[in-house]
Parts: sequence; structure tokens; C-alpha cells
Amino acid sequence: MGLFAYFLAYPTGGVKMANNEEKSELEKKVFQGVHGTPELKKDEKNSHLDEFRERVICSLKYNQVVEPGVYPEVLEAIKKPEAKKLVITRKVGLNRAQDYIDLARKNNLTFKRVDSPKHRGDIALVVASNTAIDVKQREIPERKDKLQKLEIPVNIINNVGSHLCPNCWEELEKKAPEELINYQKASWFERLLGVKCINCQ
Repeated sequence: MGLFAYFLAYPTGGVKMANNEEKSELEKKVFQGVHGTPELKKDEKNSHLDEFRERVICSLKYNQVVEPGVYPEVLEAIKKPEAKKLVITRKVGLNRAQDYIDLARKNNLTFKRVDSPKHRGDIALVVASNTAIDVKQREIPERKDKLQKLEIPVNIINNVGSHLCPNCWEELEKKAPEELINYQKASWFERLLGVKCINCQ
């Protein structure tokens, strides 16, 4: 049996090794030549759209990405100096991903859409760095849960993109100012033309 055939049949040289550190350099090279270089944290990358979790600044689940409007936490993450890329699964339609793509482009982040049968879990969007980053909470909470805890009226929560009167606008500004990007403040002229506040009508 030739040396190469021997290592194919017995990649550890016929001896059970306790760990990878005990393998000789020759054994490691032959094993990698046959099986490929082992990918570290493969499961972790498969659940975070091909990104290492420690590089993820924030993430959204599928149901969050397809909601009307945008999550202001994503915009905040995109604006961080450490942010380098936005990754979205192709399972999300381009029409719903477009708002986040536009935010990434305006802030000079690279963007890609990914699709792999190896991906698992329900993460559909990540903002990531090129290096590990210390983040307290990578998974963004559900928007409705957050706003309900802040006692934002249900009519406002459920009608992203709608007009708000000055009073309702001020209430939202006090309790969740980051959410103002998802609404329109009705001007006096619009109100004169009959535009109604979604919460007061």
C-alpha cells in the first residue's frame, strides 16, 4: 500500500489521536487534502446568513423584515463605524428588502442577498462588521412588543406610514422618537384638505 493510499484509509496513521494538536503536520495536510479545510463555527454561520455571530451587530427575523416600515435599530446599527455589510436572505422579496438596501447604500455599506439550503433558523437580515464586535443585544425585539410596553396607541402601532396629527406626533416623539421615520406629520394644509390622523379619526 502506497503512502497516499495508506493515509486515505487511515488519515490518523492507524492511531487514534486525542485531539487535532497531536496530529503531525503531514497528517493534517493529507487530511485537509482529502476532506478540505475544516470550517470553524459552521453551524453558527449557517444560522446567521454566512456571518460569524460575534461579527453581527444586529439581526432581524423574517417576519420583522417583511413588516411595513423599517426597524430604527437597523438604521442605528448601519450608522455604526464598525458596520461594513448588510446581508438579507433571498426569501425576503426585493420590494420589502429595498428600504433596508437603500439605507445601506446611503451609508456606504456593501450589500448582498444570500440563499443556501444550509441556512437554518429564522434570521433574515444581519448588519455585520468585518471583525468581532461587543454588542449587548444582537437580536432586535419585536417592534409591536416594544411599542406596547411604551403605551403607544394600537392605531399608531398598526398603521406604519400613516399621518399623525401634531399631538400624536408629539406623543410618539416623547416615547419612541426613533419611530418617527415610519410616520408622516400632517401639516395644517393637509389637515385643511381632510387628511386625518390615523389615531384620532
